[in-house]
Order: sequence, then C-alpha cells, then structure tokens
Amino acid sequence: MIGDFISARDRIISASIDIISDAGLESLTIPIISMRTNINEMMIYKYFSDTDEILEEIVATYFRFDKSVFKSIEAQNDTYLDMISAYVNQYGTYYDSYYSLSAIMLQYEELLHNTHTRETIETGYLERREGVIKLFKGAIDNGEIECDYTAEMLADMLLGIFIVCSLNRRVMTRKKSYKDEIAILYDRWINTVKK
Repeated sequence: MIGDFISARDRIISASIDIISDAGLESLTIPIISMRTNINEMMIYKYFSDTDEILEEIVATYFRFDKSVFKSIEAQNDTYLDMISAYVNQYGTYYDSYYSLSAIMLQYEELLHNTHTRETIETGYLERREGVIKLFKGAIDNGEIECDYTAEMLADMLLGIFIVCSLNRRVMTRKKSYKDEIAILYDRWINTVKK
C-alpha cells in the first residue's frame, strides 16, 4: 500500500540502496532492481539509462541530507558546540531510520573509482567535511574548544566516528541504536577537547 504513494523513480532509488546494502555495488543490475521493485525493466529504463545513472542519483540523494541539516542548525542561534551536537544528533537519527543508507558511506572508495559518481562523491564529501570544519572553527574561535587540534583534525575525527559506527553496526550485533552509539562516542570524545 505504501508503495502506491511513492513514485516509481523513488522506489528504484530506494530499492537500489537496499540492494547495495545487502550485496554490494556489483550486485546492482537492472534485472535485480526490477525484481526488487516489481517494476518492469523497460519502465526502469524510462527513468534511468543504466545503473551508473542510478548510482549518480543515489550519491546525490545521500548527500542532500547534509545541505538541509547544515542550513537548519546554522539558522539556530546556538553555541557552536550545540550546533555540532545537533548535527551529530540529526545525522544519527537519519541513519538510524534508514539502515541501508550507511552502506553508501562504506562504499566511498569504490564510488570514487566510478567515473559517473566520482565527482559527486568528492564534492559531497568535501562539502560535508567543510561544513563540520566550519562548526569546529567557530567553536575554537569562540573559546568553546581548547585543544591542540585544528578544526580540520577535529572534523576528521568526528567523520571517523561516523564511519566506525557505521561499520560496527553492519559487522556486529548492537543493542543500541546507531544514534545512541554515535552520541555515546561523541559525548566522551568531545568532553576531552571542550573547555
């Protein structure tokens, strides 16, 4: 029933993300997408010319989240540490609600080798990193963080926490939610650098 309210294009993207999550990038084929979505292969070709085009849309979808989150947290009149916490919270909530999407993060290297997705992955990742760096730079400049690390180093550490939590979630059975795992690690880590 819910499928009736989701466009065929969105169903193709969603199913493709699930296929990558379940079996990896190499398993993404039009016949498998057709079986997963119950959409005729010819109809899939109406929306996308090939799986590379589908991958491009997946990567674009993956990074769209960041733009809206950065806009919403920067609109708040909070401290930079509060904005960083809000980013971590929203990030955790987003990936908690869509387990399969974390597989895209774990495919960065492979997607960088694909000529169709390289630029989107590179741009999206660098924009994510720059957004986090900007928040940490503000926190340092405001005196909210006092440590020997640069804003770039702190941003890389936080992004590393996201990747580790994603990999742990996929490899190990976890009792806590992704959001809770990230929050616990982030809280312990940020307490070592904040004033």
